[in-house]
Amino acid sequence: MEKRFIIALVLAMGILYIFNVFSPGKKGPVREQIVVKQERETVQTGNNFDDKRDVFYPEATMDKGDIQNLLAEEEVAVLENNIGEITFSNIGGNIKEIAIAKYWTKSSSEENEIIYTQDNPADGLFSMGTALLPGLRTKQFEMKKGENTIEYSFTENDWMEVVKTYTFDTVSDSLEAEILVRNLSPKKMVMSFSIVGPSDLESDSKVAGRSFMEANLFVDGKLIKKKSVKSIERNSGSVDWVAFKDRYFVLVLKPFSFPEEVVLEPDNGKSIKMSLVSKKHELRPGEEQTFKYLLYAGVLDEKKLADIGENMNLLVNYGIFGGVSKVLLTVLKVFYNWFHNWGAAIIFLTLLINLVLLPLTGKSFKAMQQMKTIQPHLVKLKELHKDNPQKLNKETMELYKKYNVNPLGGCLPLLLQMPIFIALYQGLIRSVGLKGAGFLWIKDLAKPDAVAIPLTLPFIGNHINILPLLMCVGMFLQQKISMGNNAGGATTDEQANQQKMMMIFMPIFFGFLFYNMPSGLVLYWLMNTILMTSEHAVLSRNMNKG
Repeated sequence: MEKRFIIALVLAMGILYIFNVFSPGKKGPVREQIVVKQERETVQTGNNFDDKRDVFYPEATMDKGDIQNLLAEEEVAVLENNIGEITFSNIGGNIKEIAIAKYWTKSSSEENEIIYTQDNPADGLFSMGTALLPGLRTKQFEMKKGENTIEYSFTENDWMEVVKTYTFDTVSDSLEAEILVRNLSPKKMVMSFSIVGPSDLESDSKVAGRSFMEANLFVDGKLIKKKSVKSIERNSGSVDWVAFKDRYFVLVLKPFSFPEEVVLEPDNGKSIKMSLVSKKHELRPGEEQTFKYLLYAGVLDEKKLADIGENMNLLVNYGIFGGVSKVLLTVLKVFYNWFHNWGAAIIFLTLLINLVLLPLTGKSFKAMQQMKTIQPHLVKLKELHKDNPQKLNKETMELYKKYNVNPLGGCLPLLLQMPIFIALYQGLIRSVGLKGAGFLWIKDLAKPDAVAIPLTLPFIGNHINILPLLMCVGMFLQQKISMGNNAGGATTDEQANQQKMMMIFMPIFFGFLFYNMPSGLVLYWLMNTILMTSEHAVLSRNMNKG
């Protein structure tokens, strides 16, 4: 959707330029992947065993009754600080819910944003599975809670003990997790286990029907991106970290001991289930081993991610003009700090961009006016040499030279402006500051400015987006003023009809393109249209005086 929008926008602006010159974008269970050996005997508890790889996939199906039984036995505990709060379940000792503080908008700073939640307690984050302890994911763990620490433990007498310890790190805005496995039996164990990794985020914010949900893996020094999978995919190698992100937020899990592989599988075709499978580990009688992980849950902030782990900053991607996006977002935040309103910040950023580009706008306008001046001569040349293309090209070039006209003079400045718009589009659409931020009648600049109406209209419903309609009006007036400025030039009847068609078509096309876009982005384009129209009117008046 995003690429199609940008391509459509570029084509539309190209058409507009050519016209001005030559016319007068039910959750299922996690299937665990485990490897188990005990004194040369392979433990099997199912019927899906791969003899070549010693990998077992248990069929961990659970119906509604099973889940209800677990919920009846469930007890939750919460760790919280200024960063947010994490809710744990005693079923499996897993993370059930993650909420972070809404520090990005002052209007709702006292609330928390739930970015992850899991209804099935056996499928929560850090849910652990191993064939040495079948059904470990559904066992009741004992809980001990400290100020910033919570511990869950489960013991199978004369066999194995599992202890999960979670600690809030207030320095790095992250959670440290340790999983301790102790062999209580008199025999040596060679085992592996799987844990549930990051998955669906609750806060996904779509744009014009497009979801930003995406699984990211950093394996063997390469970033792997997956929006969906059709079947089980195994990613083996040196796994630095795994992540699941949406438009604004991300869950990143970094294992400190490399797992054997990361397994991705479809979740009813709508999302991706992710699990990390450990390597084989040998535990002698009475021996224990601890596995450490780091979990970051929060905003897609490049600096924070870079501080937490190497190459995690790659999770923040603004596209090909990412550098320009970062500069524009930095300036936008400066304006926000001045006015304490994101809508006002967007307006002043638009004003600043237009001021910086004003010299280019002037050159572009002058070049287009020059092309319109010689347009009657071009029409005559085409009629005179319509059967001789070579002669036509030669005479056209001489005409440009005679009147000192550069046919690309109006195009090049416009092309220089396009990266700025695309960069701003990429930045605004991912700026969490706009989420929930109001301006005038707009309740959320990250969404369309839907205003309730007392009736239901076909294709529109009972809400109407005001900003795109204002933008259409603004573009219509811009086209009308442009046509008025060209009234003195000679045009054919065909060109006059083309002008009228474009005056109607372009506003409608852009209105359709922007109708379901975030209101913050539409606000920028509306203000840009108003400023460009004003600039053209002033430039035209000055040229007429001259």
